[in-house]
Amino acid sequence: MNMNRFMIEKGMNELEERFIVPELIHDLLIASHEGLSGVAMKLSEVLSVPIIMTDSLYHVLASSYKRESLEIIVSTFFENSTHSEFFKCTLTIDGEDYSAYGYPLKLSSQNCGYLFLLQETEGVFPIEDYEAIIRYGASLTTITMKQMEDIKKESQRYKDAFLFDLLYGNFKNNDDILSYGAIWKWDFNQPHAIIVLSMTEYNPYSEDRQLINSLLYITEKALAQHGLETIVIRKQSEVVAILPVNDKTTFNENEKLGDFISYIIKQAKNSPIGNRAACGVGQVYQNPSELFRSYQEAKVAFEIGQLLKIEIPYFNDLGLERILYKHDLQDLKEYYYHILGPLQKYDETQDGDLTFTLESLAKHQFDLKQTSDAIFLHRNTLRYRIKKIEEILEVKLDDINNRLNIVAALKIKQLHKI
Repeated sequence: MNMNRFMIEKGMNELEERFIVPELIHDLLIASHEGLSGVAMKLSEVLSVPIIMTDSLYHVLASSYKRESLEIIVSTFFENSTHSEFFKCTLTIDGEDYSAYGYPLKLSSQNCGYLFLLQETEGVFPIEDYEAIIRYGASLTTITMKQMEDIKKESQRYKDAFLFDLLYGNFKNNDDILSYGAIWKWDFNQPHAIIVLSMTEYNPYSEDRQLINSLLYITEKALAQHGLETIVIRKQSEVVAILPVNDKTTFNENEKLGDFISYIIKQAKNSPIGNRAACGVGQVYQNPSELFRSYQEAKVAFEIGQLLKIEIPYFNDLGLERILYKHDLQDLKEYYYHILGPLQKYDETQDGDLTFTLESLAKHQFDLKQTSDAIFLHRNTLRYRIKKIEEILEVKLDDINNRLNIVAALKIKQLHKI
């Protein structure tokens, strides 16, 4: 009886020894309670090399570096390693190149990021000696990323629902907006304006869907660098940012707001988005229940900016364009053909370019010298063409009312591609 008991206890001890969790793995598991930065620091301590964790677009999520912000550029040339999924690459940090080993982080067979081991000194890192612990660290990183993503999605779901109602004017009571905003430390007691950012020629069935996420990341990061709580939402092809406008943010000055937006567009240019980032800016509203107007204005400004080639279109600065853009299209076409139809018909039948001449004249405020210089036309020839235009349209171009009608018709043509 005692011998049997002794054998059972011995067998249990041997089983426990076989399945005991190594102290190193246990430490990494404990470190994961502090998030990705905890895993990065502990893994760096174990391997004695700096660790950098990124998402699939190489945006740094955590690192063992003691820096407030860290940006890296990963070379597009990867040298395959003989050790399964590990690869060698070059990381550019603050203008300096470093050799590194990379390991892809995967979740359900989908690549969700990378774990980089930076080599700051000469020599070969004995990766085969640490392959098992690196793999475990990568797995732990992936699990932590998934947990963080789940928490973020749950929080974002409530944020998005609130911001959706705000942007579409579903709140009628300012107190409700103030109460909900306070949950995320958003102060809607102060005036705000909305900017809409997107990409030119957006294609929802291409990689553009992923690039919009990059634009969202760039916008959120720019706001954080400006010391602001980010009030940003992605809506299909749009990134919508709600900006506090006051003396502290200096966004009450168009120049300062323009500098901020230009910074975002510049950052986008240095990303795979390239020159395709564009924006529109709505008006400032003190009353938060009216912010939906700023959103609609920003969308209109974005669209008009694309048509008129305006880099940063402010709805507030758009005059006749914003009225003509939103008006009934059939009415606008009828107005255009009533004012300029005869001239367009003349050009089509006579192979003329009088419409171009009139457009140039209007563009230069009907100044003969500026127009003749701009289109390289002798002033007497320009006068002859003006006379011909007046005959065809049966108007006098020195009449201010006729000029206004012509300018409005030309803007309709430009805005609606007539």
